[in-house]
Amino acid sequence: MSSTFYGRYELLRKIAAGGMAEIYLARHWGEGGFFRDVVIKRLFTNLAEHPTTLRMFQTEARLLAHLAHPNIPQVFDLGFAEGTWFLTMEYVDGMNVADVWRKGVRARQVMPLHVTLGIVLQVCEALHHAHEASDKAGRPLRIVHRDVTPQNIMLTRDGVAKLMDFGVAKTDARADTEAGTVKGTFSYMAPEQVRGRGVDRRADVFALGVILYELTTGARLFRGTDVQVMTQIVEQDAPAPSTRMPEYPADLEEIVLAALRRDSRARIASAADLALHLEHLAMRHGLIVGPRAIAAYLAEIEPSSPVAEEEVALVPPSTADLAPPSVDAPPSAESAREDAVYFTEGGLEESAEMPLAEELLEDVELLADDDSERPSALSVVPAPLAGFEEAEGTENGPVVVLDKPRAKAEEEPEDDYLAELGRRLDLESGDG
Repeated sequence: MSSTFYGRYELLRKIAAGGMAEIYLARHWGEGGFFRDVVIKRLFTNLAEHPTTLRMFQTEARLLAHLAHPNIPQVFDLGFAEGTWFLTMEYVDGMNVADVWRKGVRARQVMPLHVTLGIVLQVCEALHHAHEASDKAGRPLRIVHRDVTPQNIMLTRDGVAKLMDFGVAKTDARADTEAGTVKGTFSYMAPEQVRGRGVDRRADVFALGVILYELTTGARLFRGTDVQVMTQIVEQDAPAPSTRMPEYPADLEEIVLAALRRDSRARIASAADLALHLEHLAMRHGLIVGPRAIAAYLAEIEPSSPVAEEEVALVPPSTADLAPPSVDAPPSAESAREDAVYFTEGGLEESAEMPLAEELLEDVELLADDDSERPSALSVVPAPLAGFEEAEGTENGPVVVLDKPRAKAEEEPEDDYLAELGRRLDLESGDG
C-alpha cells in the first residue's frame, strides 16, 4: 500500500473529491505503536484563502464537534498543513445508500421495506440530535442540514447509518446562512428552501420524505432540469404513492405525504415525530428494522473481507489459527432470506424469491453517476411493495417482509429483464 505523509497523518489512498475538498483515508500514528484509521477532508489549495468557503469549512468542523451521536461521524481535528486546511474525521467503512441500491440491483436483491425503514429511522435520529443541539453556553445551534440526500447517507458493514456532509448546514452560529441563500441538492429541497426563505428542521423532514418516497415507490419524485424541478417542488403537491403503485400500504402513504406537504406548518413537525410514525408502522407490520437487518442485507448483496495488513496486526498468526470458531455466529443472510415469509392483506403466505418490479427499468439510467447533478436520485422499488404476482388463494395487496420461518417454496425462474438490467448498469458504470 503506497502512502505519503500530510502533517502528522499518513495518507493511504484517495477516496473521493468534491467541489471544495478531497477526501483521503489516512492513518494517525501515536506512541507505542498506537494508530487510528481516519478520514482527512482537505480543502483545495486554491480555496484556502477564499473567505466564504473557508468559513463554511471551519464551521462544519465546529458544528460536528458539538454533535455526539452514533449516526453522525465524529470530527477529531481541524488544522492547517502544507498551505491548506483540513478536517480529521471518523472513518466510515461502508457504502452510501445510492451505491447500496445499485449493488442490490446487480445482486438481484432489491432493498426490502424493513431495510429501507431501518435506514430512514436512523437518519431521523441523527437529524433530531442535530436539530436539538446547543453550544457550550446552552444556546440552541438551530442546525438545519439542508442537504439530506441518498449519497450523504453512509451505511457501515454493521448496519449503522451515518448522516454525512454538514458543509452547507444552516445554523445560528453562522450569520451567512440566513434567508435568501439557496444551498443543497434541488431534488431534495423543501419548497421554502427553493424560495430562499428561512428554513427550520421541517426542511430536513421534507428531504427525508423525498428519500422515503423514492425508496418505496421505485420512481424519482422530482424530474427534469433544475428549473423544472424547482417549479414542481413549489407549485405541485407530491403525487400519492398509490397512483404509481396501487398496492402501496395506506398507512405508509399517509406518513410519506405528511412529510411532503408544501406548507411547512402542515408538515410532520420534526424528525423525531417522523421516526415515531415509522416505528409504529413497523410494529403493526411485524418488521424488524434494526442495524442487524441492514447488516444482513449488505452482506447478502456484497460479501466482503478486510484486506489483511500483517505489519499492524495485534494477534500473532499462530494464535489466530488456533482460535476456536465462535458459537454465537449469526445466521447467514442467505439463510435469513430463505426463512422469510410475506404478509399480504389476506394473511401470511409462503412465496418464492421476490421478483423486481418492472418500473425499475424505466429509471435504470438514473442509477449511473452524473456529476452534473449531485447526487442523482434513487430509482428503487423495495421488493416487499411492488412487482408481486398474486399469491395462490389470496387477494393482491401490500406485501412486506417478515422475518419468520417458513417452508421453502419452489424457486421461480429468474426474470429475463434482470440480466438486461445488470448489463445496462455495467455499461453505464464502465464495467462492461
